[in-house]
Amino acid sequence: MREKRRHYTRRDFLRLGWTLTAGVALPPLLTHCREDDGYVPPPETFVDPLMLKSVNGLLDMTLTLSYLTTTLNGQTVTLRNMYGTIPAPTLSINVGDTLRIKMANNLPPNPPDPEPTKHLRYHNSTNLHTHGLHVNPGIISAGLYGDYVMDDPTLGIQPGETRQYQYFVRSDHPDGMFWYHPHLHGSSAMQLASGMAGALMVRGPTEQVPEIAAAKERIFVFQAPIYNANGTLGTFSQVANNPSSEPAFLVNGVRRPRLVMRSGEVQTWRFLNAGIWKFLNLSLDGHTLNIFGMDGNPRHTLKPSGPFALNDPSMPEGIVLAPANRASLLVRAGAPGTYYLRTMAFQMAFSTNAQAAVVLPDDILAEVVVTPVPFPMELPKGPLPVTPFLDPITDEELAAHGGLKRSIVLRAVFNPPPNPTAPNPPITDPPANQVVHPGAELNDWVYQTDNTSLANKVWAIGALSTAASTNPRVPPQNPPKEYIPFQSSRAITQVVDFNSVEEWTIYNMNNIRHPFHIHVNPMYIVKINGKPVDEPYWVDTIGLPNQGSPQEPTSITFRMRFIHYSGPYVMHCHMLVHEDMGMMQGVTVT
Repeated sequence: MREKRRHYTRRDFLRLGWTLTAGVALPPLLTHCREDDGYVPPPETFVDPLMLKSVNGLLDMTLTLSYLTTTLNGQTVTLRNMYGTIPAPTLSINVGDTLRIKMANNLPPNPPDPEPTKHLRYHNSTNLHTHGLHVNPGIISAGLYGDYVMDDPTLGIQPGETRQYQYFVRSDHPDGMFWYHPHLHGSSAMQLASGMAGALMVRGPTEQVPEIAAAKERIFVFQAPIYNANGTLGTFSQVANNPSSEPAFLVNGVRRPRLVMRSGEVQTWRFLNAGIWKFLNLSLDGHTLNIFGMDGNPRHTLKPSGPFALNDPSMPEGIVLAPANRASLLVRAGAPGTYYLRTMAFQMAFSTNAQAAVVLPDDILAEVVVTPVPFPMELPKGPLPVTPFLDPITDEELAAHGGLKRSIVLRAVFNPPPNPTAPNPPITDPPANQVVHPGAELNDWVYQTDNTSLANKVWAIGALSTAASTNPRVPPQNPPKEYIPFQSSRAITQVVDFNSVEEWTIYNMNNIRHPFHIHVNPMYIVKINGKPVDEPYWVDTIGLPNQGSPQEPTSITFRMRFIHYSGPYVMHCHMLVHEDMGMMQGVTVT
């Protein structure tokens, strides 16, 4: 091995310290090795997150929250943090294992905050969500919590407190990539935008496929931490603006890291979009990205490239990941050379008289150097194992288990602008006080501080009637009588029978791609804009089609089994600023 001198940052030395204490291999960042024929590849700067693994069926850990001062993309920042790393460690467990996490909130007390919107005053209170896991959503016993995300800010883990979580992962649970992050209503966007997120790998039969078992695994946690010129994130207004202003994505805390592969080598790449706003549209120059799992749900066969989320035919096509989406894929290195992992241009919102178009530009996320020393490997040729938990939901199963159909609407309702001569007034939308009847709750529903892009809007989920419609692009009841944000005392809860199977249609009445997420159970996507999809698929988050309006919304339709666990949980938009402002609704399985 040949050493190469370089300047090490504090972050590098922290990684070296983890290596010595955790007993893991040195990351490639700190090595520079000669290939067999004397070729010396360039050094890697890609660093996988620290990984913590279960032992004898248990991973038991403490997740400490505190402020961390570090360097991101050349700037010194001081941000809220989990476990002292950005991203947080990757947790690795097997199907059938138990995961125990004690969350210790060592953040300072919530500062006095004059913000009129009361639920936004808890910047340092928190809770924990294991995103995508099919686990108990309730309180297991006194002092022991499952994936309990009821999101009343006063019920969060306050500074100085601890909370014990425990998750049993069933033996028939899908194996793949999940993740964990804070999820307290009003503080989720600020905490995730600080970098408080980590991957959660559930290992199972898919990884025992010989070609996948032989492939080196790489974890890509895409984050875009938000901070001001002083390197801090102190107010909700900092996360409340237009998504195009969000900083560039980092990969595991590094801007445009380099990976090195040998020609013909196959690697397993795990992608997680842990941003709070922006979609990713991923492509690797000159290579096919072969997807074998989406949102932790494995597929029977490889699917070249994608997309799974909805794409715009006018845009380049890649693997489209809405905020919170994950993809597991295999990539086989081609001819020697340098290639770029890119997020290609993507249209998140179309222009209307109330909102400007948002087109995310191209960006290079990582560099991949393929060396000339061959290392031939194969991709799987046969069918891949998939748990019966993900069997298709047929018409017959739906009918035999109740067959109830529901209609849900995600909608930002615009208030009249404060200045009637303002540009692009939302003249086609009714004012919010005609639809949501805010009354004394107005200050909790409309965020006016600092004149951000959220101003003069109410973010809500509405419930429609279940009557059939002859036009798949027109909801049964247009519009709902009320849109009620989550923090309202009159917020709607969907009550569902235990062991039922239902079909829900989620309507988007805005021109932006709200990413819809529901806790505990995965969604089996069967229709888009009322038309059956060619190949139904399982996800836990999906970007809704944009170009929606109150008169002609867009939609996705999914089926879901409400099995194994009863109790309350939530569904919401995973543009977390929208969720923090009320675009969330309760679900209770009884």
